[in-house]
Amino acid sequence: MFLKKITTIKNVGRYKAARISGGEYGRFTLIYGGNGRGKTTLCAVLRSLQRNEPKLIQRRKTFLATSEPEIGLLLDSGSVRFSGGAWTAAQPGIHIFDQQFVTDNIHGGDQIDVEHRRNFYRIVVGPIGVALAEKVDRLDADATMKQSEIKSEKKALEQHLPAGMKLEAFLKLAADANIDDKIDKATKALRAINNGATIASRNTLKVLALPTLPDGFLDLLAKGVDGIAADSAERVQQQLAQHNFRNGGETWLSQGLSHVVSDHCPFCATSLDGNNLIDAYRGYFSDAYTAHKAAITDMSTALDRALSSTTALKVEQSFMQVSTDAEFWKAYCDHGYIGSGSAKRISGEVEALFDAAKALLAAKEAAPLEPIKSSIAFIEAQATWSATIVELGANLATFAEANRRIQAVKDANAVANKANAEATLANLQAVKTRHSAPVLGLASNYTTLLNEKMALVTAKDTKKAELDNYDQQILGAYEADINQFLTSFGASFRLAQCGKSYVGKVPQSTYCLRFDTSDIDVTRANADNPSFDTTMSAGDKNTFALAFFLSQLKRDPDIANKIVVFDDPFTSLDDFRRAMTAREIVRTGEPGKAAQVILLSHDKFFLDAVRGMIHGATCTPLQISASAGGSSIEPWDIEREVKEGYLHDHMRLQDFAEGRSGDARDMRTVMRPLLEKYIRYRFPNQILEGKWLGEMLAIIRADTAHPLTPQYGDLDDINNYTAPFHHDPNTTFVEDEVRTYAQRTIAIVGGC
Repeated sequence: MFLKKITTIKNVGRYKAARISGGEYGRFTLIYGGNGRGKTTLCAVLRSLQRNEPKLIQRRKTFLATSEPEIGLLLDSGSVRFSGGAWTAAQPGIHIFDQQFVTDNIHGGDQIDVEHRRNFYRIVVGPIGVALAEKVDRLDADATMKQSEIKSEKKALEQHLPAGMKLEAFLKLAADANIDDKIDKATKALRAINNGATIASRNTLKVLALPTLPDGFLDLLAKGVDGIAADSAERVQQQLAQHNFRNGGETWLSQGLSHVVSDHCPFCATSLDGNNLIDAYRGYFSDAYTAHKAAITDMSTALDRALSSTTALKVEQSFMQVSTDAEFWKAYCDHGYIGSGSAKRISGEVEALFDAAKALLAAKEAAPLEPIKSSIAFIEAQATWSATIVELGANLATFAEANRRIQAVKDANAVANKANAEATLANLQAVKTRHSAPVLGLASNYTTLLNEKMALVTAKDTKKAELDNYDQQILGAYEADINQFLTSFGASFRLAQCGKSYVGKVPQSTYCLRFDTSDIDVTRANADNPSFDTTMSAGDKNTFALAFFLSQLKRDPDIANKIVVFDDPFTSLDDFRRAMTAREIVRTGEPGKAAQVILLSHDKFFLDAVRGMIHGATCTPLQISASAGGSSIEPWDIEREVKEGYLHDHMRLQDFAEGRSGDARDMRTVMRPLLEKYIRYRFPNQILEGKWLGEMLAIIRADTAHPLTPQYGDLDDINNYTAPFHHDPNTTFVEDEVRTYAQRTIAIVGGC
């Protein structure tokens, strides 16, 4: 990159509508300009181009200008312009050493703060290190942002945490396909513990035996009496039919026969001897018959007892109680028992069977020797009840398992621990919550975020290790380079312990300034101990900054394609350091180094010293001239200014002092430089290059035998009078006063 010429500069600082004259610039371009004429503005223009920061120009817009800033530069690659608040193209290939560079990267005058050390670090490590550091910063920022997401997700998750459980433990709970069953069992177990007294006193499932016909009922209906002659039976039946005996006829005859005494009729006392009918009665109503009748009577009693309404009702109620008990136990275990609806039919069906059986038995009682066939009502009632018995029997078959489970509850409850049961249930409920919506989704997202953050942290650590390794190499090399320049400048201090810190996350340089064997840590400031502001003179501070800048140029692998700009780099330097600074500036522009060096200064003699060291390269001297219309850039005859300038200024000032010609406005700023040249030429070994009139007066004042002691008063008056005009050209003046001081100046320098 090479700046061939500034073609346009308008409405920027003092450059209202600058006149630009002269040809293209050389490899070395020397720009002379007094204070306040626009050197700093030119540096700001180049820095804006370098950084592509329009605001650096916009903030310097000319006061009261009605148009926006406009700049045109001709580079070796073509034209670039600043118009409409923007550059047509950025040009990063520029290094600038000025007060802004020092303030941004080295120190703020009295201290070196964190931002200085961060910028110092970025310059030291260069593009490679900066890229690595930025990657570390981005990964760290991404990890921080990811942590913010994690925090938000964690907050949402924690709303679902069981009391007393940590999130990490909650997330580790494994899924369980049978969790609902386990929760149900645990809930019932805890409920049983809470109702311990009721559990202990409650019965297992029990019912009364089902009502059935007495044994032998049907056989008895079909049974007669063995041994009773058929003709006797026939005679008894004929007698019963003849006398119209109905129900109970046989009983009446049987009972009457027992009252026969001495073979005489109990009614008429007639002798019964030889009476065939009585013989038939006696054959018929034998002991077997009596037993048979008794069996019928007993069967009736048994039937009443087996199928009575009371018995049936009790059985039915026992089934209802079982249903109630089963419902109670369902709250504590899955016993598996399900009540049958047929239990509600017990009373009705048993009553129907009882009535039908009773009717059959009554018929048997009326004709004990006759087989009694089952009636339709009996058959239907017996079939219905038999079916119900089968149904209820199947239901009763589940009692054993149900009661085993119920008893297990009772047994477990007797030794159960409530706290353990509560903990078990809580843990199971936590498992269910962990693997149910919305927690399942929240947990999955949370885990994903954690993994993503871990990946970012791992990547950051990897890049940080890479950066640390790179920094370890480059920081040591930079320290050596800076110290080499400090040695060449004759500085009394060195850079030491150069390292890096991540305080505040953004990398920053750490280093000490070593004076002999004493180190001053620039990261620490203590009002009671030596520090940067108390150990470093203004010249030392500038020397340190310049050494750092020169080290940056040395380490730039692309320096051959870049422009290097120096703006008054010798501030507060003594003659030796000024001379060494001039030499280093020239070395910067030697073949194989910077493509172009631009030097701006208010000191024409320093510029001339640099020019004198340049060999074999084009050198273009320019000056920033000032007028009421603003500053302009034009060619500058440096040889005439530094060699013939004294005689030229002497003649101009003498013509003005004697009233022949000249402008008082210009003469105000001619007197002091003329006196400085006069004293420098008169005492070349005593007054070195670069001394100002104020410094010269201090030397004269310190030496009472100095040849200029008699003129000290006049010199001091002229210095004090002209000083304001050099600081501010717009300072008001009176022409006669200027002429008086011009005459006093000519009186000192004489006809020289």
